[in-house]
Amino acid sequence: MGHNISSAAFTPPDNYLIACGSSQNVSFQGKTYVPDSVHSSLDLKRGTPVVAKPNSSFPSPIYQSARIFSSISSYKFDIKQEGRHWIRLYFYPIPNSGQNLMSSLITVATDDFVLLSNFTFKNYNGSYMFKEYAVNVTSDTLTLSFIPSNNSVAFVNAIEVVSVPDGVLPDQAVAINPSSPVSGLSAHAFETVFRLNTGGPLITAENDTLGRIWENDAKYLHVNSSALNVSVNPVSIRYPPALTTEIAPNWVYASADVMEDAKVANMNFNITWVFSVNQNFSYFVRAHFCDIVSKGLNNLVFNLYINDDIAIESLDLSTFTGGLNVPYYKDFVSNASVDSGTFTVSIGPDATSDMENAIMNGLEIFKISSEAKSLDGLSSVESFLPQSPSKKNKIEIIIGSTVGALAAFGLIGLCCCWLAARRSKTTTHQALPWLPLSLYGNSQTMTKMTTTSQKSGTASCISLASSNLGRLFTFQEILDATNKPALNPVLPREQVNIAEWAMAWQKKGMLDQIMDSNLEGKVNPAALKKFGETAEKCLAEHGVDRPSMGDVLWNLEYALQLEETSSALMEPEDNSTNHIPGIPLTPLEPFDNSTSIFDGGNSGTEDADDGATSAVFSQLVNPRGR
Repeated sequence: MGHNISSAAFTPPDNYLIACGSSQNVSFQGKTYVPDSVHSSLDLKRGTPVVAKPNSSFPSPIYQSARIFSSISSYKFDIKQEGRHWIRLYFYPIPNSGQNLMSSLITVATDDFVLLSNFTFKNYNGSYMFKEYAVNVTSDTLTLSFIPSNNSVAFVNAIEVVSVPDGVLPDQAVAINPSSPVSGLSAHAFETVFRLNTGGPLITAENDTLGRIWENDAKYLHVNSSALNVSVNPVSIRYPPALTTEIAPNWVYASADVMEDAKVANMNFNITWVFSVNQNFSYFVRAHFCDIVSKGLNNLVFNLYINDDIAIESLDLSTFTGGLNVPYYKDFVSNASVDSGTFTVSIGPDATSDMENAIMNGLEIFKISSEAKSLDGLSSVESFLPQSPSKKNKIEIIIGSTVGALAAFGLIGLCCCWLAARRSKTTTHQALPWLPLSLYGNSQTMTKMTTTSQKSGTASCISLASSNLGRLFTFQEILDATNKPALNPVLPREQVNIAEWAMAWQKKGMLDQIMDSNLEGKVNPAALKKFGETAEKCLAEHGVDRPSMGDVLWNLEYALQLEETSSALMEPEDNSTNHIPGIPLTPLEPFDNSTSIFDGGNSGTEDADDGATSAVFSQLVNPRGR
């Protein structure tokens, strides 16, 4: 049944141990920390090193040096393997450093999360501070920024950035009240606020395979006399195949708090741990269990409570472990107590159990980052750090591409209306008109020409109530909407050049020639294909894939030459519509043959087979006879 110890010790792909401001290696808790000035895979921007003379007043050697920052400064770590990483920070305001570090206001942030916000030792009950976070790194670098506030300085004594094994911190847990599964935890950062070895001694980083510290739980007990400490030889702990010492060392499972004999007739009471927390955050809770007190299976059945809510009812460890001395743990997500800055965890006997007892071996509580991606305060990273050029470029590209696409679709719609108006001028008989481009492939939008507009030679485009097509924009509206165009001088200008090209070609009469030839069915396939390929490239999603205006003009000149030189050699059939390979044809919705698409015009009873054309330009209906 399992094994006594885990398999080979975990070797973290990323393992940065940095002694900030130090000029030499520093040994601490069985690990060697390297000076930040000489690390080959670390990029340090700004900061002044400070090294104090060793004396007995320092908490440990790791706090004898620091790097002080008078402006926004950062460490950039190369990441070999994406995933959760421990970020451990050490702070101690070195005296006689040339700066009043006790009054420093320190903010620390990663690329996405605020870890510490305006911290100062003036309001801290302690001479030094250690912080541990778990952040999911999703790129090949991790930037850790230190931000001073109010004309003060920021500082840090030591930094650890270490990979966390997969599966140690999950993406899912169970929410409390009501009980339901919660997923998406990988998108949040965690801060370790409490990690207890209940009923056992302090476990230092040297005795934990992941360098964690487990403190004794006595000071968190609501009633000290309610708990009895029990322990067994750590070697007797039998890990199941799916659980290793990476979850918790065997020292955690080898000790526990159980119910003390209160010398009362009714032993139905709870053991409760009380924690002071920030009620503005949610918390991830991991409870560790191992039955090291029972003489047989199915004897120990108890309840677990979180903030007075039942987390597990009638927990029989034997059901999950299949044996004694076998570790088991369970994960939960819960808020702090309502209208209180406290968080409580309790265990107590179950009424159905033959044995009035309960057990807790270890307890971990992590703060979960807020919607603002903060673990301290309400502000996001963007409020502390100027936006990086890469993020600005991404936003500009997205905005530019969106505006450009809208401008392109609007231009196509305008062209459709212009073609319909021009068609009414040049034809001496009525035929089925151009339909405005459908954005969604199933639009029932139709061009409607009133009697007045027929007489005046103009056409107006309308959209039926059932249409999925948005309204058509005038060119002036597009310019106004894109601030003529002020968002991005490279992307909004490229789109406007397309519109300017169309207007310029219209004045030259070149566009008229192409469109006339198209309407009369005289554009040979090669010219139309070249024209279509050019237009399709102009609408590419990414700017790098779109041709320059020089290339566009050259391609259109070439298409015109193809049409002019080949029109004398071959004449296409009058009733054919050329299709450009590679551009899918979108079928139109069937028309009601009893309804005319023109007011006062021809009946729409022509063959419906001709009602499909290129989805890139527009929808031609029955070009026969043009």
